[in-house]
Amino acid sequence: MGPAFSLSVVSTWEGAATLFAAEPQGLLLATPACLPLGIPCPWPVILLLPCEPTQAPAGVVDWLAAEQLSEDGLRRCLRYARERMGLQATLQLLAEQDPLTGIANRQGFQTLLAARLSEFDGRGLVLGHLDLDNFRHVNDALGHQGGDRLILQVVNRLRGFMENGDRLARLGSDEFALLLDTRRDPQRAERIAERIVECLGEPYWVDGESILLGCSLGLAHARADEGADPLMWHAHIAMQQAKSRQGCTFHVFDERINRGVRSLADLEAELRRALRRDELELHYQPRLCLDSGRIVGLEALVRWRHGERGLLTPSDFVPLAEESGLIVPLGYWVIARALRDMQWLNGRGLAPLHMAVNLSFRQFQDSQLLPTLQRLIEEHGVDARWLEFELTETAVMRRSDQVLQTMQALGRLGVRFSLDDFGTGFSSFVHLNSLPITLLKIDRSFVGGMDLRAENFQLVRAMINLAHNLNLEVVAEGVETLRQQEQLRDFGCDQVQGYWISRPLPLAELARFLEPGERPGREMPLSS
Repeated sequence: MGPAFSLSVVSTWEGAATLFAAEPQGLLLATPACLPLGIPCPWPVILLLPCEPTQAPAGVVDWLAAEQLSEDGLRRCLRYARERMGLQATLQLLAEQDPLTGIANRQGFQTLLAARLSEFDGRGLVLGHLDLDNFRHVNDALGHQGGDRLILQVVNRLRGFMENGDRLARLGSDEFALLLDTRRDPQRAERIAERIVECLGEPYWVDGESILLGCSLGLAHARADEGADPLMWHAHIAMQQAKSRQGCTFHVFDERINRGVRSLADLEAELRRALRRDELELHYQPRLCLDSGRIVGLEALVRWRHGERGLLTPSDFVPLAEESGLIVPLGYWVIARALRDMQWLNGRGLAPLHMAVNLSFRQFQDSQLLPTLQRLIEEHGVDARWLEFELTETAVMRRSDQVLQTMQALGRLGVRFSLDDFGTGFSSFVHLNSLPITLLKIDRSFVGGMDLRAENFQLVRAMINLAHNLNLEVVAEGVETLRQQEQLRDFGCDQVQGYWISRPLPLAELARFLEPGERPGREMPLSS
């Protein structure tokens, strides 16, 4: 039925503010004149209007027009608000929680880390970055479900070292974060690290087999003048240092003695050189139409072939690009390369496919986006109607007027838009309906959890229904099993993307994959 909320009547915003403090959940019905500009409302808002608006009001869950007000209309509006509040609360929980282990995921941990650094003033905290060595090979041998059972054993061992004030998170398939409270005992982190690497080096039993895993743990001490991103980067560097040794080891980051470790500035300089020297490449993950059984789209995913560190994925360098401002030239490189590869695929006689490119909010704000895109489209001679920009929920909810104007300008070129990682933010469905978005992509964290949690199962179906009610197509990301694909088909999902269909492929492999009769067998994921 959704969460309960109280009904109170107040005449001023100040009076409403006292209710916000007293009630964690509620619903606000207000006229536009009663809503102060620039002050966010912690409750969902239903806007009371004298007549039907010409376009959907931004920032509200719904609206009621006095000229159409009726008892049934009010009841439907309140029921919708209750359902949406329940869905939003579930979304927030699932967006910040790893569906397999129940601990925080990367997004939830980043929020927690920033809050803890602020609370502790950057003192008395140590961040650990743990990586399981060779997990992908073990996971390949055990299979997806066996790999999951192994991860659960790892988490159970790690939990044994956590005390009050400590936090554990899963950053990726085989990576974990440990946030340790060391205010009372500054040497505690090193002692725990020794015990962790010893404990994780003991055999695991999975499906009657004894499994040995190595692990590499990096520790970084928080500082008062340091934010979350540098701290995570230092822990990552320390983990890489530990990985360079044999066996289960840990390493503590120390700028004074880690002379061989690259700093953020060094890696930024390397990324600039990589852009100039064309050391980046795109891999493409296909999207399958569940109705026709045909590949209908691709997502372009950037890779950096680093001379010393091997093939780096976006998580290894895109945050750095965002922080340094390199995300804008990096984004233009991705667009240009994707258009070039579209032209190359068309030249091989392959059917045209929608090419999805991730567009950062910083690039979306760049004044040269429109003229640069026009030039690139003309240079490569591609039909812009096959180009698709993926935006995040966070991007479309910021500075909505500017976002709408930019989307409309790009749309006049023929470009279409999709909303990426749907469900990890909290966009208003009313607001989404006012933007020229044609497709929603459900985040992999929800799809991957359908087999594990009934809430995910129901939530994915609800999101698909809500999207279809807005006349939007739906792509489910992270599909890794036939069962997930069949469930999504039953829900009416339009397209799926994930390792069950194909891993991201370099261009030459993609061309072979797309050749009629030449498609390789489905590839199960090495890691979730």
